Amino acid sequence: MATGKNGNPLAVGKPFINNFLPNGGDMLRLNMATPVTARNDPNFSALGIISAAVLGLTDPTYASSIDLQFIPNMDGFPNGRRLEDDVTRIELQAVAGVALAAIGLWYDDFGGTNPVTQDLLDVLTYQTGVEKNDKPFQSSFPYVAIPWSGKEQ
Repeated sequence: MATGKNGNPLAVGKPFINNFLPNGGDMLRLNMATPVTARNDPNFSALGIISAAVLGLTDPTYASSIDLQFIPNMDGFPNGRRLEDDVTRIELQAVAGVALAAIGLWYDDFGGTNPVTQDLLDVLTYQTGVEKNDKPFQSSFPYVAIPWSGKEQ
């Protein structure tokens, strides 16, 4: 996270995500070293990397240390694809700069003191209006719900 980096994402300090910087390849990589966030963890969120960024910047458990530590939800999208992840919202918020803010590339309205600016809060509180699936997941493989047939009401 940006902790200890003083606005320079390349400075020594806690990395946000292993291999976050471009690696020269056009491929999706899954970091299997990232621990899984238990579904019953109070910090579990369908917002994946966005939730990890918020916890890493605002929760004193993570923000007060530059030591490497597991931040809940770093196993979510885009590092992995948990069925619960709200991929559309994560993508929109990440493209709007939330993930970059987490590594120390602050928003335009950053005044030099608190990185949690109004513009950043506006993006973090953005809602798509879809908060859950319309059908529950199955308890066995393939886990996803049976698709709508097109004949249902």
